[in-house]
Amino acid sequence: MDLVFIIENLEGGVLWGVQNLGILIAVATVFTALTPSRSKGILTGMALQLLNLLAGNVGYNRNADDQ
Repeated sequence: MDLVFIIENLEGGVLWGVQNLGILIAVATVFTALTPSRSKGILTGMALQLLNLLAGNVGYNRNADDQ
């Protein structure tokens, strides 16, 4: 294998990963903006907490119904 071939494929893979991470964060942000952050179900609540973390709703950036 040629080193140039490896570097070109590595660059493409990194770009693909960054693009997909950006899409995942955007989807999580839209989803958490449209849903309340509190849930009665344990699994739903845990999923929403994970989505809030992924969307960046931590620290001073919180949902409107957070205490």
